[in-house]
Amino acid sequence: MNQQINAIPDTGQIATEHAESGLRLDLVVPFTTPGLTRAAVAAATGMAAGLNAAIRLIKVQCVPYPLDLNQSPVGLGFLRQQLDTFHSTLPLTGEIMLAREFEAGLRGALHTDSLIVLSYCKRPWRTRNERLAASLQKEGRKVILLLQDNNHA
Repeated sequence: MNQQINAIPDTGQIATEHAESGLRLDLVVPFTTPGLTRAAVAAATGMAAGLNAAIRLIKVQCVPYPLDLNQSPVGLGFLRQQLDTFHSTLPLTGEIMLAREFEAGLRGALHTDSLIVLSYCKRPWRTRNERLAASLQKEGRKVILLLQDNNHA
């Protein structure tokens, strides 16, 4: 799996340029929990089979203010190991985004035509992933929200 690390300034802008790859479908799976992320990668792989698509698995690591934005509070080796456990028959790239806030970091990693794939488990309350999906949809992003059984939590 290819990996890259980007630091996201407080404005949520990508710190490095991304080379657009033609008409390839950009599927983005934000890393949430291992089980839900695995379900989202599997669903994205199944939905895009036979299409010109690639999956970007994005791990947003929040960096608290006392630290410099490029200084992760969690070892980068550990974060890379987390991403290395995911596989797909589609091209899969792991990206570690360092940001002050999760949503700002994720938004900074998205392209105009990115399709975000999230999984969630049914709860009596709205989960973090459901709130994230609603927020992204409200700003015009394309989001697929997949209900999983409680074994993926």
